[in-house]
Amino acid sequence: MLQRATEIVFATNFSDSSHAVIPTVAQWVDTLGAKLTLLHVYDANKTLYREAEALLRSFFAEADNYQHCDRVLVSGDPCEGIAAYCERRPNVMLMLPPSDQTGLPRPFHRSLRARLIKRLSVPIWTLGRSNVGDSEPSADRHIGVWLGDPEEGLSHLQQAARYASETGGTLHLLHVVDEINEGSMLKPMLSAAPMGEETADAWLKDIASTMKLDCKVEVHVAQGRVSRELPQLLRRSGADMLVLNQQSAVRNSWFGPEINPIFSKCAIGLICVPYYSRFEDLHRQVAESAA
Repeated sequence: MLQRATEIVFATNFSDSSHAVIPTVAQWVDTLGAKLTLLHVYDANKTLYREAEALLRSFFAEADNYQHCDRVLVSGDPCEGIAAYCERRPNVMLMLPPSDQTGLPRPFHRSLRARLIKRLSVPIWTLGRSNVGDSEPSADRHIGVWLGDPEEGLSHLQQAARYASETGGTLHLLHVVDEINEGSMLKPMLSAAPMGEETADAWLKDIASTMKLDCKVEVHVAQGRVSRELPQLLRRSGADMLVLNQQSAVRNSWFGPEINPIFSKCAIGLICVPYYSRFEDLHRQVAESAA
């Protein structure tokens, strides 16, 4: 699905972060040979149509040089407008810049990115807030894949592998084993995740061999808190982007879904891939072989 995307939808609100990711959007358009759609959803109670249209026409002016580029203006709720556009089109990849960081907490804030990741069945590219201002696109030749709980499935790995194979990239399988504490004794009853680094290393290698991944694969394992170890694994692997499934990317809070803070701090682009049940049998086979 990732490698077959024929249309990239760049949802923009003309913020600083939207401008910062323009080089990355351009790189994805070139890599996939996809049509580009610049989409803006405006509030008709606050902005006139002609004002919103003028902003959209002036944003990313170089995009008009592409053979296939559309600018789409929609009024209403941003989440509903973006979702409705993407749901009507096949083989879409949505690019969502993060909100600009103000440094101030926003009580009762509902994450637009998290709501869309949870709702849509399309791959979604985004960034952690710490990346805003870094306008240099990566080569995307070292693709990290987060494999946390085996119960979350392997469909995102399958898509990342196909993309790596077609682009000549290297696939980096990443897993962090929980640090040892009193709660560790409950883990085998609640999850099929490996309990040690050697077991985790063997588990990831079994996955790679069972799926017959047609690209170079490297395995990276650490033990400790994920929030501390994952950024270090990413640096050591040299991954340019991280592919994860929507179950890992989003967590529920009192105010609705939000981006998992573990990944919102990652200093590379994130590709959030929807879960597909057709890989359940393969996942079960790999989990049983690692047990």
